[in-house]
Amino acid sequence: MDTRKLTNAAMMAALAVVLSLLGAYFPPLFLLFFLIPAPIAIACIRGSESYAIAASFIVFTADVIFIDLGTAFTALFFALQGFLMGYLISKKRKASEVLLDVTALSIVGMVGIFYLLKLAFNVDIMAHFFKAIDAAVANISSSYKGHPNFSMIQSNLLSIKQMLEMTIPASLIIAVLLMVWLNYLLVYRILKTQHFNIEPLPPFDEWKMPYITGWIFIVALLYQYFTKEPNLIITNIVVLLSFGFTVGGLALIKFYLTRKLNMNSWGANLLLVFLLFFPLTSWLLAVVGIADTSLDLRKYLR
Repeated sequence: MDTRKLTNAAMMAALAVVLSLLGAYFPPLFLLFFLIPAPIAIACIRGSESYAIAASFIVFTADVIFIDLGTAFTALFFALQGFLMGYLISKKRKASEVLLDVTALSIVGMVGIFYLLKLAFNVDIMAHFFKAIDAAVANISSSYKGHPNFSMIQSNLLSIKQMLEMTIPASLIIAVLLMVWLNYLLVYRILKTQHFNIEPLPPFDEWKMPYITGWIFIVALLYQYFTKEPNLIITNIVVLLSFGFTVGGLALIKFYLTRKLNMNSWGANLLLVFLLFFPLTSWLLAVVGIADTSLDLRKYLR
């Protein structure tokens, strides 16, 4: 048994346990729960698959003892996600392939867990999402009671509620993708400090949606326009592609700011955050992303 690998795996397991406990017991730190995959992935890369599996079940056991069974299974899901990421990285898969494969398998696993919970325990996860949206909308609506335009506000809130409920699948996919991306970034940065190099993700300012997605987006929009009635699948496709094009628009603008205007990367990032959350410009980012997908605007900016 390699003592060095065992020590590293034990440290990573302990870190994952700490992340899960902090995320569960301190609500402001709940996002730490989603970082459990990173230490498990490192245990797999620096040690082996068996060390990563052992670390995953240490996290599960600790959460069973100190929290509850439901939280323990959730932590185990994230830990196995980290195992998968570490396994693919150790097999020298491309960074983009690791990102997409882990995201796809995580979504399949999540759907399977939702189905098993419904089948075995009659726990409907989607119903919980709907109840949370209903409660949020009801709270907001009650705060506007007595407002002169209350009927119009209520109508807008109901439209937003309907859209949120319809786009839950797209929202979950985006959330999983962002979580996998963040954990890969953490694994890359941590291993780099240990002089252990893995393939980095492509630079953000080079990100661009595939050309075919532009045509898929156009067909989806035309379908929505001619059918008049919103379709669950098409609506979620439009949301996913809109998110991708928005990210592509941000990437192109960062390319222009850092490559053409020689702006500092941190300054460019702050400006991108402002553009993303400013209502007048946020929707334009998707338009820029679509244009870049179709025309490859970077070749005119190099």
